[in-house]
Amino acid sequence: MELKSNEYQIECTPYGEYYAFLTDYHQCCTYGETAEEALEVTFKTIDNCPIYYTLDGTEPTAQSAKYEGALKLKESCVIKAKGIRANGETRIFTEEVKIHKASFKPITMLQPINPSYAFEGAGVLLDGLKGNFNYKTGRWIAFYKNDLEAIIDMKQPTEISSVGISALVEKGDWVFGPRKFSVAISEDGKNFKEIAKEEYPFMTLDNPNKIYDHTLTFEPVKTQYIKVFVQPEHKLPNWHGGKGLPAYVFIDEITVN
Repeated sequence: MELKSNEYQIECTPYGEYYAFLTDYHQCCTYGETAEEALEVTFKTIDNCPIYYTLDGTEPTAQSAKYEGALKLKESCVIKAKGIRANGETRIFTEEVKIHKASFKPITMLQPINPSYAFEGAGVLLDGLKGNFNYKTGRWIAFYKNDLEAIIDMKQPTEISSVGISALVEKGDWVFGPRKFSVAISEDGKNFKEIAKEEYPFMTLDNPNKIYDHTLTFEPVKTQYIKVFVQPEHKLPNWHGGKGLPAYVFIDEITVN
């Protein structure tokens, strides 16, 4: 399977300060189904200066592991990296990676992602990288005028007891939280049985703009296929300037444990 690569780049300003930026959608990592089912991380500087990194959240130094090529991460960690030159150091890059049972597994969308916010596609939902408060970074994907409905193939029967999603809310931009979230399982990927669901009330003007985490827990069950369903707000409430029109729902990491 072809991997799509986004690179994290470190540059020097005209004032002699080093800073780091992400060259594509604010991601430094590739994602995808590899033979090893790992998250591949690539670093790059404009002058190929030495880069040192840690995976335990500690600040890297010249005594830390030296970056020699793409890192393949299979476990949760906090990556920190920086370039070190004779005349100075870059700022520290930090990224938290949360690996779960469905990380990098195949995912099939049964309803379309909104093309304006599709970015890297469905794979971002299972890449171990959680979006921040900016829904335009490429970490989030959006659904508009239709639901999120996806099937995750765990590749083999796997015991699970929870499925979670994160939803970004920015009400002024017509970005609302979900109204319904459900999980169903299947042995053959065709016939599904719902095992958990939640419904959520209309958002009010007082509900803060933030990231909302929703988790469905249930008795442990073994399954190969998981269907995740998320229903957006189909009609904005009367207090909103777009009352009666559909809202966007932005979803990032689907977590399975």
